[in-house]
Amino acid sequence: MAAGAKTTPARLQPTLGKRIRRDLSRYKYVYIMLIPIVVWYILFCYRPLLGNVIAFKDYKASKGIWGSPWVGIKHFTAFFSSFYFWRLLRNTLLISLYGIIFSFPAPILLALLMNEMHSRWYKSTVQTITYMPYFISMIVICGMLTIFMDPTNGVFNKVLQMFGHDSVAFLSVPEYFKTIYVFSGVWQGMGWSAIIYISALAGVDSQMHQAAIIDGATKLQR
Repeated sequence: MAAGAKTTPARLQPTLGKRIRRDLSRYKYVYIMLIPIVVWYILFCYRPLLGNVIAFKDYKASKGIWGSPWVGIKHFTAFFSSFYFWRLLRNTLLISLYGIIFSFPAPILLALLMNEMHSRWYKSTVQTITYMPYFISMIVICGMLTIFMDPTNGVFNKVLQMFGHDSVAFLSVPEYFKTIYVFSGVWQGMGWSAIIYISALAGVDSQMHQAAIIDGATKLQR
């Protein structure tokens, strides 16, 4: 041990209870501000998890969750042995994979494009337009897709008809479902995620960009 170094004897170190009381006293207003957030999470995030017990019961609405009889893993056994289990598993994995492939890079590319815009007005306009769909509820999004892809008056089919193609019932073709589902989610959340990446790009030191330019780096490399 280095000369002159001092260590606090174990008997003089505050206990856990004392440290907690000291922190509560010192930061009491911070903890008071946290109370509504903790209550919100308990009521709306953790309390609903108790409803998962329905999976192990023969649920009857008249008897309620706790009054319904237990059936163990009966429902899980029926699901795993179902004829459609592997199809459902495959579709779920494919949708998740498509979401990773397209949902992850889309907001990054949008953030990089907006970061290169020099017109402040144009940048704010694009950011607002791409950010607005995030506040639209999923129910409204589904209604919009139903209207836009209507075989008779939908805007997508109107465009197809302008180019001499026949109308397509997009929502009735199974092959189109994954594409519609994934890209509608990308469209809805891309603007919100891009704002986070723009904030990260704004924190990059400008001298690093200048040094990269001097070294001959392209925009994509920077």
